[in-house]
Amino acid sequence: MARFSVITPCFNHGKYIHEMLTSVLNQTYRDFEVIIVNDGSTDDTKLILDGIIHDKVKIIHTSNYGPAHARNLAINESSGSYILNLDADDKIAPAYLEKCVEIFDNHNNIGIIYSEVQLIGANDGPYLIPEYSFENMLKANCIGSTSAFRKSDFLKTTGYSSEMIYGYEDFEFWLSILELGRDVYKIPETMVFYRTYHNHEDCRSGRRKLDDWKMQFVVIQAFQRHKSLYSKAPEVFKIFSDLESSFMNN
Repeated sequence: MARFSVITPCFNHGKYIHEMLTSVLNQTYRDFEVIIVNDGSTDDTKLILDGIIHDKVKIIHTSNYGPAHARNLAINESSGSYILNLDADDKIAPAYLEKCVEIFDNHNNIGIIYSEVQLIGANDGPYLIPEYSFENMLKANCIGSTSAFRKSDFLKTTGYSSEMIYGYEDFEFWLSILELGRDVYKIPETMVFYRTYHNHEDCRSGRRKLDDWKMQFVVIQAFQRHKSLYSKAPEVFKIFSDLESSFMNN
């Protein structure tokens, strides 16, 4: 049993696993577990993961069902009250879990905790995304995927949706948490290090950004699944309703 569960979907990113895992094992907060799901990797990821033996780390191997399925599986296998999604090629700062626990423990209605993000890999510098507000969030994702939430809230939703085949399943999941009436908290420090690539084809989000149709499709998917939430911001609802009509008629 652990109080905090770090869940990591991994597809062909085994070469980054030790770097990611080291950032978790170096946390100042110690009551945690790590659950890594090998999502049917086709490279040497399985071999790398099978070489990891640690009492805080659990490895699960599956066929390739996608990151949404891998995350849901890891969360359902987890024992923690709090969950942090951490992709296999990213890293976190040593105090991230400690700060999240303190915030969750002292603020019962906070449902999502995120932080400033630093780019690593092909690019270096701050990851600039719109500042969170309810309306901004409806327009575009303001919360990075490496954010924390309560398992009890996850169990009240349908989890990460495998129907979001082109990505943005994290954004769609955050909308599900907001539908529970939860608040969002941003730690005003860099707690997450997000890997970037020279070749956009090397990551799913990069491939999506190269295709305008896919970008529109995932946004409309999220809107269609959460129209009741969007209806609370009528001007934003109209923008996406018009976009949906235009997209469906083309």
